[in-house]
Amino acid sequence: MLRTLFCLVVLNAATLVAQQSPFAGTWRISYPVGASIENGVVTPLMGAGTLVVASVADSLIGELTMDPDPELPPRPAQRLAAPATAPAATFIARSEATLNMNGAESKATVISTWKLTVKGDSLSGTVERVLEGFEDANQPPHEVTGVRQK
Repeated sequence: MLRTLFCLVVLNAATLVAQQSPFAGTWRISYPVGASIENGVVTPLMGAGTLVVASVADSLIGELTMDPDPELPPRPAQRLAAPATAPAATFIARSEATLNMNGAESKATVISTWKLTVKGDSLSGTVERVLEGFEDANQPPHEVTGVRQK
């Protein structure tokens, strides 16, 4: 009986900590949605979207939906995952990119590393993207900002 009570207390405490993550909630963010590379010069293409983050056990799971942009093709929602830490977390996401090099299109896997910090209702940090197999096209970290939606 005592062991069962102890397990319930530990599980309830873990659940309470997970629910209190400062990242949990809905965020409006501004971030680089891609890049243009001409003559070796990388220019980030900025966009906006909605990031919804939930605490799941000892992890943070996010879903990022980009706002429609008439200059860019539509993109599916992106899944981000991070260990549940506060007030900073490093989210990792994998996606597919279409590259256009001198008129020839190809596909590449993109690994995005989001290093984010929460202060109250503000979110800030960087996102760094690595294109597997295209090391010359890798991007340095670019700024990410956001505000909590109420």
